[in-house]
Amino acid sequence: MENWQHNILIPLIVLLAINIPHADAQTNPQLSLTLVGPNMGHYLTPAGQTSTLKMEILNVARPDIYLLQGEAYLDPDLSGTWQLIHSEQLGGFHLAFLRSAFWTFDLTVPTKIQAANATDGTPQVNLLIKIVYLAVGGTQDVEQEMFALGVPGATIQQHNEAVWYGLAVVLILMCIGMAYVVTKRRRSR
Repeated sequence: MENWQHNILIPLIVLLAINIPHADAQTNPQLSLTLVGPNMGHYLTPAGQTSTLKMEILNVARPDIYLLQGEAYLDPDLSGTWQLIHSEQLGGFHLAFLRSAFWTFDLTVPTKIQAANATDGTPQVNLLIKIVYLAVGGTQDVEQEMFALGVPGATIQQHNEAVWYGLAVVLILMCIGMAYVVTKRRRSR
């Protein structure tokens, strides 16, 4: 009898779970950040010059938010140390669910900047954008996204990782070989 009740109970629970109205699984604000412009996906910002960039900020979650500040960061020497290049107050602009705003800002790329060697030959750096916003409940949060920028005139950093890995392998093999020779000599005595 217990087995019969168990077999009925499981489908009943499933039916109840399906029919219960669900709250949004995502209650925290979440922004979608997209660079927009004529060269979608490939932006050129020459070293030592100021370029105008346009960012679309889309609220993809239910709670309304208020945009407080936009910040742009670059890593000028590819060391992982981000430097603030541009910061701007966004005036507490109200952004409802599935609404977007556009932030247009001038980005001045430093004259002395290192860039990775991109596949098309254009030096490339990462631009880190941070948007500080306030949710309706009073919670302040940050959304951030990285974008690739082509930087003509930047110093190209060549990655020598393969050379270093090769040297490490050679040194390890030499140590193993020396240990083998020493062990063999000791056994032969």
